[in-house]
Amino acid sequence: MNEAAKREQERATQVVALASGHDPKRLRLSAAEGYLLSRIDGRTPWRLLREIGGIPASDVDACLERWLAEGVVEIVGGAAKAGKTAADAPPTAATASAKSATGSPAPPRRAMDAASAPKPETPAIVIDPGLLDPALDIDCEVQRRILEFELSLARPYHELLGVPVGADPKTVKRAYFKLSKEFHPDRYFRKRIGPYTQRLERIFKKVLEAHEILSDPELCQVQNQQEGAMPEAVDVVVAPAATSTAAPEPLRDPSSGPAAGRPGSDPQSRAPAAPAPEVLPEKKPLSKLDRLRQRMPFKIDHAAMAARRARALEIFRAAEASLEAGRLNEAEAGIRIAITFDPSRAEFKEALGALRIRAAGDRAMKLLATPSDRMSDHELRDALQLLEDVLPYRPHDPELNVRAALVCLQLGRYDEAVEYVETLLEGAPDVGSHHALRGRIERARGDLKAAKKAFDEALELDPDDLEARRALASMRIAAHDAAQGGRR
Repeated sequence: MNEAAKREQERATQVVALASGHDPKRLRLSAAEGYLLSRIDGRTPWRLLREIGGIPASDVDACLERWLAEGVVEIVGGAAKAGKTAADAPPTAATASAKSATGSPAPPRRAMDAASAPKPETPAIVIDPGLLDPALDIDCEVQRRILEFELSLARPYHELLGVPVGADPKTVKRAYFKLSKEFHPDRYFRKRIGPYTQRLERIFKKVLEAHEILSDPELCQVQNQQEGAMPEAVDVVVAPAATSTAAPEPLRDPSSGPAAGRPGSDPQSRAPAAPAPEVLPEKKPLSKLDRLRQRMPFKIDHAAMAARRARALEIFRAAEASLEAGRLNEAEAGIRIAITFDPSRAEFKEALGALRIRAAGDRAMKLLATPSDRMSDHELRDALQLLEDVLPYRPHDPELNVRAALVCLQLGRYDEAVEYVETLLEGAPDVGSHHALRGRIERARGDLKAAKKAFDEALELDPDDLEARRALASMRIAAHDAAQGGRR
């Protein structure tokens, strides 16, 4: 590794914190610089600040280097090779005693505080049993799962999908597809599920919204920036907390003093009592706003933020006009830009999800217009890719699942074909043609016992199913010929 690459690697691991002797309130910062400064917490490394800073990585580097030179921030961890480091600071009594006790320098104070701070616990979700209705065509455990998930829709997107922060788009897509199959309202088509129809619609919209944001790197970065942004119309002023070095007077146990009616109980014969100690109010945990105030000791340019929001709304209205004119690609691009300008508007994100569903429907209609048995292998692979793009938006569409199963069958991808048929059977187990298709797949991959069972089920549901009848006859003839050949 050359020297430049080594220096770059060392800088990427450095952890930056606000310098204790500098007052950030005196800084004149743009909204982007203010947001970057708010991300500096004594735990986040330089590399991650580049990713979540909300501005290009080169601008992050320039800001951090300038702030290091001005003494606004200091390096408190990692490979401290550039700027002011924690080792450069004079040792305090605490660090000196820690060093003498352990033989090595004490870790930075900020890092110790962060490591020892208890992590907040996620409150348990309690479901009202009165909301469960055994009379509906949906199992009570499934009802409970829907209710619990609906109550957790306010979670961050990555928690909602169950993926780690920074997950790649393929991981996001897989997690979303699994949830969309579970919570899409079409899963319960023709079933009596009462108010759960609206609950499932709310869940699916939110899960779809999370997928659209997290699967797009640019929108994902904007969302990360939004989640840590300061609420509007808040001017932050941090006042130093009043401290006192005097130890509080110890509380006295009343039972330990002289009792009434005994020697020494006369007030004039006792020494003057010490003044009652001041009872300090119990410390309450910091609210989210308090934490933001501590981390953002400066004022936000509200005029600039208002201008961005106005511009976002203007772009969104233009996107709506494009949508009405049928220019879906143009409308989608406009909505995405509007989200980057104002990620706080849920209206924009909901519109993006609705547009993606509509576009998926248009692509599905074109796809179903061409029979798969007339496609070449190259065309089949292209069709499967398109199906994989469309199905997450319409996971229980019977025609799309039939087409996907047939394409996978023709490509020899039998396990995937079975998955699509299982989705069909889950939604409509009484359709004979779905069982017949399962039989074709099992027969193609050599499981004749499973194939016969599937064809028999198809004939029970539909005695006129010629495909199942011919397949069973063909299998009986093949078995007979094999038996005859074995006896020769």
